[in-house]
Amino acid sequence: MNIFETENAVRLGDGSVTTPARARYPIGLQRILAPTDLTPDGRKAVEYAVALAECFNAQLTLLHVYDAPGLYDYAQESNDCSLAELIRRNAQNDLDAFWSEIKEEYPRTDTQLRCGVPAEEIVAAAKDLAVDLLVISTHNYNWLTHLIRGSDAEQVLRHAPCPIMVVRKHEHDFVTTTAAVSNREL
Repeated sequence: MNIFETENAVRLGDGSVTTPARARYPIGLQRILAPTDLTPDGRKAVEYAVALAECFNAQLTLLHVYDAPGLYDYAQESNDCSLAELIRRNAQNDLDAFWSEIKEEYPRTDTQLRCGVPAEEIVAAAKDLAVDLLVISTHNYNWLTHLIRGSDAEQVLRHAPCPIMVVRKHEHDFVTTTAAVSNREL
């Protein structure tokens, strides 16, 4: 990449103009992975991922990992349809509904559905897709729930092959959602 400096800006070899700091420290995000549990708490991280994908014109992949049915689940199943297939179909339908919403906002979005342990599948998807950034949410569990259940985000942090942005639901925001902008305009 050829860089031609001007007085207040830098002209890149492709003809685009950027600030000197941007040219000095270029960030190239081509693929962003946004794991989601499809709950309202996980929505905020997806909003951040969409904003970053728009900024960098990156491919955004929404990933949903669902648990395999346990023995107790099979004991309750009484219809002809396989329980595992039913759970997979429901997860796919939920992910597709969420995807159609996000795709209206950012068309360069695709999805992946996986079955297994969320932290393991998120790391595997990040490796398989060779993502540049993982944007993940974390729930604000109390200490006892955290002790019993653990944290998928912590496990992903330890094993992910790329940088990670962890988004907490009730923390400082730098991405302004459409609803927040509408409320300010009133």
